[in-house]
Amino acid sequence: MQNLERIRDFRAANPGYMTLDGTNQYLLGRDEVTVIDVALSSLENLDGILKQAETMGGKKIEKILLTHIHRDHSGGALALKRRSGAKLGVFHSRAGYVGGEDFTYTDGDKIPYDGGELEVVHTPGHESGHCCFYEREQQILFTGDHILGRGTTVIPPPDGDMAMYLRSLEKLLNLKIRLLLPGHGPAIHDPYEKIKEYLDHRRMREQEVLRFLREGCDALSSIAAGIYAARASFLWRRT
Repeated sequence: MQNLERIRDFRAANPGYMTLDGTNQYLLGRDEVTVIDVALSSLENLDGILKQAETMGGKKIEKILLTHIHRDHSGGALALKRRSGAKLGVFHSRAGYVGGEDFTYTDGDKIPYDGGELEVVHTPGHESGHCCFYEREQQILFTGDHILGRGTTVIPPPDGDMAMYLRSLEKLLNLKIRLLLPGHGPAIHDPYEKIKEYLDHRRMREQEVLRFLREGCDALSSIAAGIYAARASFLWRRT
C-alpha cells in the first residue's frame, strides 16, 4: 500500500474462514481522512485507525463509508463515528440498518475526499446494498466482499442473489481498473483476469448443479455436499 497516493490500509484483528487475515479498513486523504469500512468497535481497532490517520498527516476523520452492512465491515462504524465526529454514510436501501447514518448514497454518486473523488458502484449479489467505490483518477476499485484477495465470495441467504452477483461482476468490466483493493486478502494487480476467473468459477458451479439435477439429485443439502466435499462442512450446511 505504500506506493498508493493518500491511501492506507489498517487490517482489523478479526481473522477467520470468512474474513481471511481480517477485514481491510481503508483510509484515504491527508488532512481530512475518509475511512472505508470499520469492522470492530474494540479500543484496539479504533486506536489503530486513528493512529494510521495521524501517520498520514490526518487532522481528523471526516467520513466513514460502508461497502455493506455485514458486521465484519460495519461493526465498528458507530463507535468510530462517536470517537472521531465523522459523518457516516450507507447505501440508500440500507438506511437504518446500522443506525446513526448522516447521509446515504446510490449508484453513480460521486463522493469527494481529500485528494480525489470516489464513485459509488452498486454491486448487489453478496448483499443487496453492497457497493464498490471507484477512484477513477488512480483507476482503483475498493471491492468490499464483491471480490476477495483470495478465494471466492459467499452468496449467503436470505439476501444473497447469484444472478445479481454475476451481473454485478460483468458491470465491472466497463470500468478502467488497474488495481482491486478487496475487503479481505491482498491487493489484486490483474483485475480483469480476476473478474474473469470469478465469472468462470460461478459458471462452472452452475454446470455442476445442473449435472446433479440431471442425475436425479434435487436435495439442496446433497448437492452442496457433493459440490463442496473438499470444504469444511460448516461453510455449506446452511443450504
